[in-house]
Amino acid sequence: MNIVILSRGPENHSTRSLVEAAEKIGHTAKVRDPFGFYLQIGGTGNRITYDGAASEDFDVVIPRLSSGTARYGGEVLSHFEWLGIPAVNPASAIADARHKFRSLRILQQHGLPIPPSLTVGSATFLEDAIPGIGDYPFILKPFYGTHGIGVMLLDTPTSLTSTVETMCDLHRDYVIQSFIAEAAGVDIRILVVDGNVIAAMKRCAVPGEFRANIHQGANGEAITLTDEYSRIATDAANALKLGIAGVDMLQTKNGPVILEVNPSPGFEELESVTGVDIAKVMIEYAVQLAENHKRNM
Repeated sequence: MNIVILSRGPENHSTRSLVEAAEKIGHTAKVRDPFGFYLQIGGTGNRITYDGAASEDFDVVIPRLSSGTARYGGEVLSHFEWLGIPAVNPASAIADARHKFRSLRILQQHGLPIPPSLTVGSATFLEDAIPGIGDYPFILKPFYGTHGIGVMLLDTPTSLTSTVETMCDLHRDYVIQSFIAEAAGVDIRILVVDGNVIAAMKRCAVPGEFRANIHQGANGEAITLTDEYSRIATDAANALKLGIAGVDMLQTKNGPVILEVNPSPGFEELESVTGVDIAKVMIEYAVQLAENHKRNM
């Protein structure tokens, strides 16, 4: 199989591991910077080129899109799909999953547990709306964001209102959620591939930090999931139509709650603590997807 990995970081651990895993089982994987593609519609034909050369001979696409590459990278991915080349995660699914508020709506529509959430276009009636989702303190998260960057903890009406006013003036969209004290600093990352749980770990924040992100210094440890957590994780990936997903969940007094679903999950730490060859599993899924696509053409 001829696999293309959309990524700006060829030396990134996850990207490099995918290339190595593909080569070990006899496939070819090329890393391509999304910004190097030219997309053409009409004129002399519908095509996609990279550095001036035709790039339509790939069998399957593995997108590894960061927040900085997601917009144009999504168009590149859509173009590949339009030309009949399947992707492990479709462009539309990635767009839904990366949008934190929209993804929560989709999960809620599928009956999955999420934290009560609110977004607003102004702070005018904020204090009237806030009781509907809980009590102080509150967490603010940007609609788009990774690694816990931009997440704020606000514990008074004044701090919340002034922050929301500032974000609205700057035309920045944020999700507001009640802070779940019993789950502070701890979450569970579950990797789902093709509807199956592949690996899971508990992430614990460093002292004084409420964000359990590895990029914020958190430490991970392998865990064995209950059937409930496994079911919710796979249902979340399916609801968002993702073949590969990192599902982040909280353990609360009322049971598991989905924080978010990542369509391009990094897996260096997860591989390290679980011993699972995650890159190999992902490549095998991509190959199977391409084979199924060819049979159905």
